[in-house]
Amino acid sequence: MIEDLSPTPADSTGTQTHSFTPSADQSIDVSIIRAVASVSGVDPLSLEPRLYDVVDPDALKRLLNSASSEMRITFLFGVYEVSVTGDGHIFVRDDTTAVQ
Repeated sequence: MIEDLSPTPADSTGTQTHSFTPSADQSIDVSIIRAVASVSGVDPLSLEPRLYDVVDPDALKRLLNSASSEMRITFLFGVYEVSVTGDGHIFVRDDTTAVQ
């Protein structure tokens, strides 16, 4: 189990929720990579595309650090729709389920 992530089972929309607590040892971008890797069942270093190919990690950190707990940022990361909230949740949904 990933220590900083507490996943819940996927809901009826195929969304899996992870809770995170960013720390000096683990930033939000690393938490997102680990959450998507957990859902996809691959090594975090093997994820394609890379997170920085789809979103600016520094801008994401700045937004979340200055945001209220109600802030939600959503973006596509490969076949996954990822939402990150200001209150410490990462939602990962397999976007291919919406196409079917």
